[in-house]
Amino acid sequence: MNAPSRKLPSRADAMSFWLRSRALIGLRVLRNVFEPGSRCWSAGEALAHAPVRAWLRTPLWADGRDEEFVLVAGKVHNLRIAALAFNGVVVPAGATLSFWRQLGRPNRRRGFVIGREVRAGCVIPALAGGICQLSNALATCAQQAGFALVERHAHGARTEQAIAPKDGLDATVFWNYVDLRIRAPVRWRLDVSLDGHELRVDIRSEETLLVPPSVQSDTGSVPVAASPAARSCSTCDETSCFRHRSGKQALSHRSVWLLDACTPELRQWLLDRDEAAELFLPVPSRQLLRWLLRLRPPDGNWTLWAIEADRRLRLFGWPSLRRAVWLRVNAQRPGRRQANIVNGQGWLAQAYSRALRPEHTDLVVDQGLLPQLWLQGALGGRSYDVLATALPMQEIERRLDRADALHAGNTAARTLVDFRVRPVLAQAELSALRGARRIVTAHADVADYWRQRGLTVLELPWQMPLSPRRPAFDCKTKPLLVFPASALARKGAYELAAALRGLSVQLLVLGTPSDDVALWKGLDVIHGCYAEDWVSRADLVVLPAHVEHAPRALLRAISAGLPVIATSACGVRGEGVVRAVAGDVENLRATIIATLGLETSVLATHATAVVPT
Repeated sequence: MNAPSRKLPSRADAMSFWLRSRALIGLRVLRNVFEPGSRCWSAGEALAHAPVRAWLRTPLWADGRDEEFVLVAGKVHNLRIAALAFNGVVVPAGATLSFWRQLGRPNRRRGFVIGREVRAGCVIPALAGGICQLSNALATCAQQAGFALVERHAHGARTEQAIAPKDGLDATVFWNYVDLRIRAPVRWRLDVSLDGHELRVDIRSEETLLVPPSVQSDTGSVPVAASPAARSCSTCDETSCFRHRSGKQALSHRSVWLLDACTPELRQWLLDRDEAAELFLPVPSRQLLRWLLRLRPPDGNWTLWAIEADRRLRLFGWPSLRRAVWLRVNAQRPGRRQANIVNGQGWLAQAYSRALRPEHTDLVVDQGLLPQLWLQGALGGRSYDVLATALPMQEIERRLDRADALHAGNTAARTLVDFRVRPVLAQAELSALRGARRIVTAHADVADYWRQRGLTVLELPWQMPLSPRRPAFDCKTKPLLVFPASALARKGAYELAAALRGLSVQLLVLGTPSDDVALWKGLDVIHGCYAEDWVSRADLVVLPAHVEHAPRALLRAISAGLPVIATSACGVRGEGVVRAVAGDVENLRATIIATLGLETSVLATHATAVVPT
């Protein structure tokens, strides 16, 4: 059948199709009531590590024409939603997997949008269009694994970018009577996901079928090779067709930044970029009441920054308010700080995910939002950069566990176990980071970590604060050391206390004091705050941290010309920074003595450097 011989669709044909399809939908509903062994199967961890028996990768953006972008983007969006219904599903031996029983009815309420659907020889805009790419892949993998296709239907026509006959089967679906049903005599698992360019389908099973069963069908399916190429409503010039729309305006790929924190490095990077991008931002805590009362738009750093960068701005107030209240209510719960922060970022990520549109294909994502966006499938079919301010959570926990082993028996160092999240979130973050186009960070340790693992990294320069140069300290006076952090074990407070015992120095702690009264015992310690002028008084800044994400105080000290001792975890390097080994008390002590040029007489009262218990 060639293009001139096609019969143009009419309104009468469309009405006839609608009436017949509703009758068939009703009949299938009755049939499903009395059909045993076919239902919606649950996802789980079973067979997650079983061997892959069949797999298939199909391109998402094969049609690169500008006129087709709207429908292709809608198709990819629909596949994101459909993949969540099938990913991780475990089907018992002898049971049937029904495509529609598993997915459910696709409608706008569930987030489905207009995509591509082949009907009457044409590619037309239709709600939930494009999910046939998933049914094609499922049928192909099932055949490769030797499973029985109890029901399969072929398209009446194919798109120009349809899967080639030699590469797989054609299996169309239409709610709910045109179904794809798969049955196997073994227990099997289905893994479905989208990366930036492909739909990925894997079938896992602990058993293999030595003699694959024949492909069965109750419809007499037409092979895909016999299907002609369909015309698309987006590019067809047939003006007499009732589906024709004049003056079609094609959208294009759009960029959006999903942000949670404003840093000087991020701000400068955005200002240096030319592409038009939308900004998704939380409402700053101090502006929430103004936003809630609708007195006027928030005028905090976010808004001013967006105006300066000439970007479209969208503020998310309700998740910001919920997070602010949650953090305030749970501020005094010991050991829950990090978990509460992760919960708040999850609520913001959920709001962002709902606001993303199909044309948002290029993302810049804050690292804290990654786990929930990954679990919701919002990153599938999209290319994205990650704004990384910290190591992945799994690596942070590993380092804190190693530090905790150094403090065995010291209950006062219990904050080392505060940084913990649910394993599923940690794994989701790691998977999302590995799937990123590149990692963007100013943190040197984060940049080195991902370079060593083969990822593309853009290391931004730290934006140094303006600080007056500090004159050289006088060794004849008692030197003042500054600890620019809260007195927590993960910041290296216990190692610093042990290293300073016996030294004639004074220590200024800028952060929150410790609850452990024995931490600074025997030391000359004073407490201050970051707002005071500590730079003009300090002789040395020391931060032997196991974990440090935002070394702003260290940058201030470096800018002022102060000597700085820091571990690699602090993420700063360059002139004026002396590297210490995290958890090594003797190394830290020797580095402090060498940097300050202390006389050996100050060691007279020092016996051995130990961590107090």
